[in-house]
Amino acid sequence: MLGTTMLGHDTALDEALKSLGLTHFMPPAPKPGGMIHVFQMLEARARGRLAGLSDDYAAPGGVDFGFAEHREFNAFAQRSSRDVICIYSATVRTMWSLCNAVMTIREVFPWIDDIDRLGENSAPPPKGELFFVREENHASEEIEPIRRKLAAAIFDVAMDFALMHEVGHLWNGHVDLLHQEGGPLPFPEMRLIEANGFNLAEAQALEFDADSFAIQKVFARAYRENQFKEFSEGLLKDHRLPLDGEHTASWFFTWFAVYAFFRLFDEACAAANIEQRPQPPAALRQACLLSTVAAVSARQGWSSLAMPHWATLATDAGLEAERAICRLRRSGVNANAFLAAWEGPAFDQIEIYLQTWDALGPRLAPFKRGAMAAKSDAPPALIS
Repeated sequence: MLGTTMLGHDTALDEALKSLGLTHFMPPAPKPGGMIHVFQMLEARARGRLAGLSDDYAAPGGVDFGFAEHREFNAFAQRSSRDVICIYSATVRTMWSLCNAVMTIREVFPWIDDIDRLGENSAPPPKGELFFVREENHASEEIEPIRRKLAAAIFDVAMDFALMHEVGHLWNGHVDLLHQEGGPLPFPEMRLIEANGFNLAEAQALEFDADSFAIQKVFARAYRENQFKEFSEGLLKDHRLPLDGEHTASWFFTWFAVYAFFRLFDEACAAANIEQRPQPPAALRQACLLSTVAAVSARQGWSSLAMPHWATLATDAGLEAERAICRLRRSGVNANAFLAAWEGPAFDQIEIYLQTWDALGPRLAPFKRGAMAAKSDAPPALIS
């Protein structure tokens, strides 16, 4: 498969890892019966997704993608002989574990696996080893339980957001600015301020710009592929949501996945004692993206929902994810604190971003937008 053949040949990625003192994470080999490690599945999808974004990325060796062996919930983007994107192994493990753990809580989406509709006696948690999944092109007579499918779909969206966020740093000039003003190191997520000298407002504005880029790409894919359509009937039995044709479930679960990703990042920053965070807390971070989703959906003709309806979908999905995570952590849910972020604080935070952008924008303007055409790593050929 694609991920297997490409691993170990990413010279630019290896150089970036070395500069940070990291090592390349190599997933275990596939197992008999078409079972592959979740990292192999994710790498194949990520490479396909990147190739679909740009002809430069679709070219052989056009972009390096891989995983770093590290326990932080982190990722980085780098630009050297080619564009490089790396996700830390803990990010993948934690997100995959959370998505599967949430689905074991029967109170979460209780009608998703309606027995009358699906003919299932139960919705068991994943059998066997959690991190091995069936390869997509490998036929099997086994019926996959609906909750396992939903967990995998939510994970896919969350990791797609992480991938597109790093693409945003590359395509919007953030990595080039870092190299010009701070040095040649990669652009990290968790320790941007300490490592590279941006002040707090600048770091948060750059992260918001990458979030805005990513959320547009993720919702464009949700409209195009409608990954959660099959879960609509069960979802709408339990949730009174603004209806938007066949895309209602995809809008809801996309917000759910993105919020869950933000929430895990919050926990990781707290565990690492990072005082100057480049991102606001999860609820506020999600709230700041609401106007972007509503505007691009209306402009592209994806949805006829008004802003209040988008707010209902996003807050319901975020609260559902928050309740599930708190249930797993055995802690209480502060719904009032969550909803408060969607009022004045969101507008105040966006105003800070815009004020910072007045000074930051001109510094980014000289850099080329979009993908970088890879340079050959081979020495020039001798002409005889």
